[in-house]
Amino acid sequence: MNLPAQLFASDLLWLANIVFLVLLYRALRFMPWRQLLDNPARSNALVGLMLGLFLFWQLNVGFRPGYNYHLIGATLFVLMFGWHMAFVALSGIMLATWLRSDMSFSALGLNGLLMIALPVYFSEWLRAAIQSNLPKNFFIFVLCNGFLCGALSMILVVCAAVALMAGLSPNTWVSIKHNYLVATPIIIFAEAFVTGAFITAFAASKPEAVLHFNVDEYLTGK
Repeated sequence: MNLPAQLFASDLLWLANIVFLVLLYRALRFMPWRQLLDNPARSNALVGLMLGLFLFWQLNVGFRPGYNYHLIGATLFVLMFGWHMAFVALSGIMLATWLRSDMSFSALGLNGLLMIALPVYFSEWLRAAIQSNLPKNFFIFVLCNGFLCGALSMILVVCAAVALMAGLSPNTWVSIKHNYLVATPIIIFAEAFVTGAFITAFAASKPEAVLHFNVDEYLTGK
């Protein structure tokens, strides 16, 4: 879903860059650095997941410029580290991906809003809603916060990407449908499965590494 700059007007790209930088500054300013540094298990998990996700972002597939797919990992990072750290970590991964590619940096903000801001904020909102309104149960945490939220966040990103390409780029609906939407069920399932599998593994084996998983609430006495 790395949208190339040549598909969009320069005014839109600059506006997106400004908005994304403001959101990134906000995430950096309010990120609980001390909470992360004082938890070795969470810090180690962050380094490992950032490296793994960076490799996943390099394994994107596609047919034409703008028609490519890769896992995002926003929901997993929100559950593991909170939305502030998720925003900052994914921004670093995106920047590293751009540095090793030949893509224009003018499209960085637009892609950041699409692949980082949108799924991160949505995942945080849905996580809070689920944990506030549903019973504190391990399987609910894994299935709803992990699998379901991962799938829905990817669906949201796909819908936003389609709207951008159909409304603000030269791509036609027929081209988008045949070159992009045809393979989206696969990437949606992959995002849900990877998110659910990793959050299950961490919650079961290293619960102290998961910010939004409390052993006393989800496991003790269940």
